[in-house]
Amino acid sequence: MGDLCSCWDAIHNVMMLQHNEIRASFERSLHVKTHDFNIITYKKLVGVVSRVALVLIANEVDRVKNIGFDSELCGCMLRQTYGLPCACVLARYDVGVIPLGEIHIMWSRLSFSDILSAESILELGIQQEINLLTNRYKEVDITGKVTIKHKLREIVCPEQTSMIAPMHKVKTKGAQKTRAYRFERSTKRDPSYFEHVDAFHDSHLGKKDSQSKAKARAKGTYESMQQK
Repeated sequence: MGDLCSCWDAIHNVMMLQHNEIRASFERSLHVKTHDFNIITYKKLVGVVSRVALVLIANEVDRVKNIGFDSELCGCMLRQTYGLPCACVLARYDVGVIPLGEIHIMWSRLSFSDILSAESILELGIQQEINLLTNRYKEVDITGKVTIKHKLREIVCPEQTSMIAPMHKVKTKGAQKTRAYRFERSTKRDPSYFEHVDAFHDSHLGKKDSQSKAKARAKGTYESMQQK
């Protein structure tokens, strides 16, 4: 409802307020330590990940006693939507330390700077995934090995894909109007042998009936002329 300058100032003030609130939440996550998370379970997470993530994880820790390792009962919603370990995953660390590798890297970005922390850099490594892939490659049969190799080649060398553009432009709308196309796509079947026989007999019976009717009409006309 205002001019450009007043709208600019209003939007700028709102964005600065949100920026300050986010910065304050970063500082609380880095420096404020509460009694709830002062246990060995959160040793590697406190001061490294967001307090919001810690609260969500704490709720899942309370569910571990009722769920255990049952993934179907757990539902794994927290892991799928937030990238945080759910109850069935936390059951493996019930009396131990939750590793930082179970937390999505998003929750460890506690600064507006583009410089990543040492923990974040470790999270970007793929050595663990490479080891898992190597073990999986050794276990599968020859078909599985070919599939894995093909998928890896598509990731590393996407320009070498086997998919190519069609040589001719394909018409995807409308049907062809040529007579040959209609013949090829026709759903009409060829008549069976007995259908040919029936048609032959029907045609001969039709001819005989028409001949007898013509003779009857001619005979009736002749008799009427005789009576006159």
